[in-house]
Amino acid sequence: MKRKVQLFLLFVLLTVTLGAMSVVSYEMYRLVSLKQERELQAMEKVLGDRFDIFVTMLRSEHNRITRHMDDVLPRIAADLDAMGKTPGELTTAELDALTTKYKVQNIYFIDRTYKVFQTNLATDMNLRFPSGQFRAFLDTVFGKGRVMSDGIDLSTVSGTLRTYSYIGPKDRDYVIEISTDVRREIEAGDAAWMSKFFFEDFFADAVRSNDYVKRLDMFLVNDSGYWSLIHVGAKLDPAVAARVDDKGQYEVRDADGRLLTVYRKYRPSGVLENDPVAPKFVVSQITYDTGLADEAVFKVMGSALIVLLCALPVVFWIASRLLQKQLLDPLLILRGEAGAIAGGDLERPIANTGRRDEIGSLAASFDSMRGAVRRTIVDLKQTNLSIERFVPLAFLDRIGKPSIVHVELGDNTRKEMTILFSDIRNFTTLSEAMTPDENFDFINHYLENMGPVIRAHNGFIDKYIGDAIMALFDDPDDAVRASLTMVETLERYNDGRRQQGGEPVAIGIGLNTGSLMLGTIGERHRMDGTVISDAVNLASRIESLTKTYKVGILIAQFTRERLADPGAYDIRLVDTVTVKGKSLPVSIYQVCGRVASRPAP
Repeated sequence: MKRKVQLFLLFVLLTVTLGAMSVVSYEMYRLVSLKQERELQAMEKVLGDRFDIFVTMLRSEHNRITRHMDDVLPRIAADLDAMGKTPGELTTAELDALTTKYKVQNIYFIDRTYKVFQTNLATDMNLRFPSGQFRAFLDTVFGKGRVMSDGIDLSTVSGTLRTYSYIGPKDRDYVIEISTDVRREIEAGDAAWMSKFFFEDFFADAVRSNDYVKRLDMFLVNDSGYWSLIHVGAKLDPAVAARVDDKGQYEVRDADGRLLTVYRKYRPSGVLENDPVAPKFVVSQITYDTGLADEAVFKVMGSALIVLLCALPVVFWIASRLLQKQLLDPLLILRGEAGAIAGGDLERPIANTGRRDEIGSLAASFDSMRGAVRRTIVDLKQTNLSIERFVPLAFLDRIGKPSIVHVELGDNTRKEMTILFSDIRNFTTLSEAMTPDENFDFINHYLENMGPVIRAHNGFIDKYIGDAIMALFDDPDDAVRASLTMVETLERYNDGRRQQGGEPVAIGIGLNTGSLMLGTIGERHRMDGTVISDAVNLASRIESLTKTYKVGILIAQFTRERLADPGAYDIRLVDTVTVKGKSLPVSIYQVCGRVASRPAP
């Protein structure tokens, strides 16, 4: 009887479900097709409108830069004549002085063989331009004595948008070229927000606002290929580019048939004959998630569920008495046991594991699941403890995340903190006398002594760089006290090394205080926490100056100014320096120790 009831129930459920699904599926898939087509048309229109605005912005920026070049290029040529040197005799410092004086970025000198024979950008030295339209353009510049522009294009080296201006001084066999990074120029201007908006948010918003659009890109054509306007440095596959160039449109699906990527040849509206921004066409790329069938399936399942709910009371009345004892009661017991497991009770025994039927198999599976969950929880606890060794809880706290699970790519926050850099002196010489195992033992033993000092003074270690330590502190006084304690700890560490016949080691510590960005960088399969700030670079430079001035601890003026009581330490002015990469001088101070007591005022 039980088997007959089961077969009857199965027949009714299959008949109702298949009927409902057949009707609803057809309608859902028809709607899916129409929706996909509308989404494609709407997104392409959005792309066109947004790219037209983007081109207008680039055109305006190019015109502004060109006006500046019309003014400064003749003056640069005049300065060269006044210096009495050929371009090839100019030093890097002299080239940098010219760029600083006239507020330009990169300067190049191109000879009659179309080769860059002098530049302040080392990577482009001796670059020779191939035959083509650009050589023909240069021939119109040589010796003309007037400023000419080659418009905005993508750098074939970096993939960044740049505007190029040229002058061919009269009676000279070279051309002066100035290249300007458009994005960097916008960021340096009064409307820096515009750079972030157009280059980061303007097109990304089109993806974020549409669940079915997974990727969006625009590729500009130049002599070196198809370069992305949105993802700097990315290029379109030449095989795909050839198909798009030939047909005007190309569609491709992924291996699962779920993602549909559509490439279209596109030319911005309103392009003039001599337009500096968009004289060539671009290719738009849109990747859609065509898995709307999944949505249709869910709707089919919902419709089928409604039909089943209408039929279930009758089916339940017929089958309940037969199945109550053998099926429902054991399942209710099993549900209670599952609820106990969900509530955290992993010790409660599972009933009916000894039955020799499907219920017994299910109960045995639940029993196995309970054991697996127990083991998983133990593993997760151990894993979390291990993760904390790589991602400090202090870092998560600073970016406002309760745990590593909640961290996403791009999470960041701005804070004013004190950065500490420390480094072992002559570590290379020391390591050459040790085997790899001895090297690791030495570094780990040294860091074992220094890490607790930093944590004890409310700091946290951002990263180890070989034998070097980079740590962050909210309070500059904590950072100074930690530095002094590190020196004291090193003395005790060296005593132990001497007793074991080892050479004592010395360290240099540099501190700087300033605003910085803490956050995550990388990509979705590999992220890392990091700190980005000019203040971090300055702290590293200051640490390296401890070698020059042969002192243990150096702090920047910005740290000294933020100490609660500078008089509590023996601080001495060492020098006022302009460190590498900085244009303004910075005062640096040696911290010799703590002041034991101070006379009453």
